[in-house]
Amino acid sequence: MAHLALYREYRPQRFSEVVGQEHITRTLRNALVQGRLHHAYLLSGPRGTGKTTVARILAKAVNCLNPQDGEPCNECAACRRITSGEALDLIEIDAASNRGIDEIRDLRDKVNFAPVELKYKVYIIDEVHMLTEPAFNALLKTLEEPPPHVLFILATTEKQKLPITILSRCQAFDYRRLSVDEIVGRLQEVCARQGLKASPEALTAIARHADGGMRDALSLLDQVMAYAAEGEITLDMTLAILGTAPLDQFLALDDALLRGDVGAALLWLDEMVRAGKDLRQLVRDYLAHLRDLLLVKLEAGARVLGLPPEVLEQMRARAEPFAEGQLIRAIRLLGQAESDLRLSPSPRLLVEVALIRLTGLFTGGADEEEAEGARGTAAAPARRRHPGAGSASGARAPDRAQGEAAGPAGGGPAPPPPGPA
Repeated sequence: MAHLALYREYRPQRFSEVVGQEHITRTLRNALVQGRLHHAYLLSGPRGTGKTTVARILAKAVNCLNPQDGEPCNECAACRRITSGEALDLIEIDAASNRGIDEIRDLRDKVNFAPVELKYKVYIIDEVHMLTEPAFNALLKTLEEPPPHVLFILATTEKQKLPITILSRCQAFDYRRLSVDEIVGRLQEVCARQGLKASPEALTAIARHADGGMRDALSLLDQVMAYAAEGEITLDMTLAILGTAPLDQFLALDDALLRGDVGAALLWLDEMVRAGKDLRQLVRDYLAHLRDLLLVKLEAGARVLGLPPEVLEQMRARAEPFAEGQLIRAIRLLGQAESDLRLSPSPRLLVEVALIRLTGLFTGGADEEEAEGARGTAAAPARRRHPGAGSASGARAPDRAQGEAAGPAGGGPAPPPPGPA
């Protein structure tokens, strides 16, 4: 039998198991308990944060034969069939593949049929923003006044693309990105249930790389577990899978830049390239490192990083020689380089130039482009005060004026201006 991915094996089956979205799960549970179920819900937010999971739990909860405080029992026939994906009355539609008006007309025709085996017929339309404009128009009336046995749950990662007419017909819930601590806590639970040991640093690296998405974090953990086999999951293993350079490497680059050692910085880049590091990923990772330094430097921002205490102390010591302004300019500079890498025919050259400019910035020398801009800005007021200065025409102007005042050669009076014709 094929291996079941961790994010599927450990998908929450109850509202209480969903991590980090209590404002949504609590509202839905209360609505079920109070009998205030709406006919259409819109779940929107970043990928991998639990939209489809909550939609399926809600489908179970409204059809459960023995609900418990708004939670599905997961034991009755209805719950088991929905969990196994065998329920005929749970219809999941991928709007990216079924986005036309014909598919929505088919849905509109079938929505009036009574459920086959459950109390409610539940339609989950994923990536609903991918529907065409005619398809949205065809859905409007059905979404506004569906039959009493029908529940619509729409899910999207791009809420801003939905027509206002769709938004006004749904109860909308906005998902948030999960914090590093929330993801690490869930990963620790999964490792414990799998009987594996994992270092906190390794799980933190996975959580930070997942960028707030639990599904991405569990997928990465799956990869690292396969790499580690039966051994303990370490930080080095995790970084190898993520393709990320370890913190020590970035600290070494910091040292080279602070010393103004361009050669050492370029040698560092050469070693990273020889090790197979992707240049864009490398630049993104160093950008994240500079952000960490800036937040640690600001002190109050250190709380949002979710770093282990020993790593946080190490970052505080490293941030000491940097000025806040330097870090901000460095982030701007490197961010522009990362953007330019997408279209550059010579990506390595672009990164080398960026490192050279960073060296000048961190050693107190002005970045060449910024210095050029400053010189241009300083020269502009001077040109406005002396518009003729420095130009050949400006230099000759006084001579012309003097000649006109002197009149013709020989010292005679100047001729009168010509009269009217």
